[in-house]
Amino acid sequence: MKIRLQQIAIAMLMLTMSISVFAQEGADDPLGAADKTTRIYMGPVFGYNSITHNAPKLATFANDKYCPFFEGGTGQGFYFGFSYEHHIGKPEESISSVIGRVIYSMYPGSMDIPGDDFPSLVEDPSGGSSGLSIVKSTTKHTLEVDYNVLAVEVMYKQNFIKEVPLGVTFGPSFEFPLTKNVKQEYQLVTPLTAQFSKVDKYNYSADNRTVILKDGEIDKAAGIRVGIKIGVQYELILFQRAYIVPALYYNYALTNVKSDEDWSINVIQVGCDIRWAF
Repeated sequence: MKIRLQQIAIAMLMLTMSISVFAQEGADDPLGAADKTTRIYMGPVFGYNSITHNAPKLATFANDKYCPFFEGGTGQGFYFGFSYEHHIGKPEESISSVIGRVIYSMYPGSMDIPGDDFPSLVEDPSGGSSGLSIVKSTTKHTLEVDYNVLAVEVMYKQNFIKEVPLGVTFGPSFEFPLTKNVKQEYQLVTPLTAQFSKVDKYNYSADNRTVILKDGEIDKAAGIRVGIKIGVQYELILFQRAYIVPALYYNYALTNVKSDEDWSINVIQVGCDIRWAF
């Protein structure tokens, strides 16, 4: 799945570059404004998320200080939505603007950490009258995160050279979780013939080799994620009243995923805005 997401992201970037080259070749003034009579531009946005889950002390077993802690993980996702740009000053002279976006953004993640080695009883014909032998077992803890948000962004854009449409953007991102689920498991890795002895308070896989500790909404999940987003963008004309804007952003979290855990999500975002003059 991760490889497929990377391939889609690369294909999306190549498509954006191809459109950009076409736009430069087809525009009369590839470094000028798409339309010098209006301050307002609107259009769709889309892009790719490379996600880092920072969780240095996320418990594998709640209230058990002897069990290891997750140390964080990574994920890949996408975003899409709508943008509004309002240029500051006279349209023909403006080198700054305010950009608003409403986007749906996916922040999945995977974490894992080795568990303990301990003796297990397994079926063994050479195990004497009991038919069992004691062997060494290895385990691991895994956590799969499904975390998607509706984000409202307010960005300030500044071009430093009027003739070069390369700009820096920065501003806050207010993100409201729509999906905030986890699946946390404790798995037997070796030997393949071993199984867990069932305990009533846990659920198990059909082969009894996996303890399902959590499968549902994140406990004590925060109702909002607030981030600071900074990036660079380059404006390329598609035709007279529209342009395409490839961009690279870093979205740094100011808040945690949970109110009681040091767990934050930071994101590198590669994407593209397409804006029409209104």
